[in-house]
Amino acid sequence: MNHNKPNYMDLGFADKMGPKLKNEVEKQLLNDLKFYGVDKPDLKFDWSESCIEGHDTNVLDGKVENFSGISVFDNMENLVAEGWMEFIHNENLFLVYWEFVTTWSGDKKLNEKKEIGLPNHIWVKLPNDLKIKYKTK
Repeated sequence: MNHNKPNYMDLGFADKMGPKLKNEVEKQLLNDLKFYGVDKPDLKFDWSESCIEGHDTNVLDGKVENFSGISVFDNMENLVAEGWMEFIHNENLFLVYWEFVTTWSGDKKLNEKKEIGLPNHIWVKLPNDLKIKYKTK
């Protein structure tokens, strides 16, 4: 990860997402960051180091993958989070969340999510038929 300067121009492998999809993914990831102690205005995504990890879907105006290499910066260009996203997509549901994430305040690590699987705050959003499908995950 590049902790020095963010690169907001290069979308890396996230260039497959159209503007609507990118906006929705970022909105959901920002909301998910609140569960890891980051709730700041004007956060910006650096997708330049994003990498595809093998799970993808077409939704809205593009294709999304479970990207790794995502960085989030505050308005002073300080790194506040970095990690790997995951998603659930079926007919009526598109949920995006952090599979792995590390949150920062300056050089101090605030939180690190290393556990694989659905966080409880995502699990409770699933309809019952999907809970059966994802129970072992």
